[in-house]
Amino acid sequence: MNIRTMTTAWSLIGLLVGLTQPAWAQQRESDKLDIKKLEDKYWSAKDDDFSVVQNRAFPKAKRFYGSLQYGMPVNDPYSDGSLTGLSLGYHFSERWGLEATFLVADYKNNDAVSQFVSDHGTTPNHNTLKSMRGLQLNYVPLYAKMSFLDKKIIYFDMGVGLGIGQTAFTQNIVTGDKEVTELNYTLSLYQHFFVSEHFAFKFDFRNTWTNEERMRYKLPGGTPESERSLGKKSINDTMLLFGITFFL
Repeated sequence: MNIRTMTTAWSLIGLLVGLTQPAWAQQRESDKLDIKKLEDKYWSAKDDDFSVVQNRAFPKAKRFYGSLQYGMPVNDPYSDGSLTGLSLGYHFSERWGLEATFLVADYKNNDAVSQFVSDHGTTPNHNTLKSMRGLQLNYVPLYAKMSFLDKKIIYFDMGVGLGIGQTAFTQNIVTGDKEVTELNYTLSLYQHFFVSEHFAFKFDFRNTWTNEERMRYKLPGGTPESERSLGKKSINDTMLLFGITFFL
């Protein structure tokens, strides 16, 4: 028997086995998952927009909210004190919202300023923050949950806010402190930790920039006439705020 004859014989045997293969075996072959087809369907070049379907335990869309906050300055070189504030807002969707904020500062000179006055008989040339108000657009890119000691699931989100508003500050001058208001810009990074459908704890790391005019106070032995403008300078106020948010 030559090679051609053997090849022909094995081909006929294979054909007969295929024709006599049980129906369940043929069905199993047809049920095999074609990974290539799935890749072509769901990961093709034309499908470039993917999203995660997530069941949100505490949705924010179409809801009003209000926040009460308390905090402290982070980078003020002249003042110590606290801030209290109120925010009112509305979420158009889970991602976007609009918020109005009003903050009041209760500041006093810190130890460095007190020592400067004691040593030099005059006050450093600086302004003191009084209050802030503004309107900001919020974007919330992150919503997640975490396990606390394997005892409780905590839901939280993280957002960023860009805003514009007004800063009121006191110009410290010898003839009498003068309150001035200037335009400010705000960048806020905040996080909510949800307690229930209506309550969440809020942490807000807030930065504002204000173009402030500073006045020269008074040189030792000088006169009130020695006061003059030192020009305008961009002042960055950084603050850390803690509070609670109520969702309607």
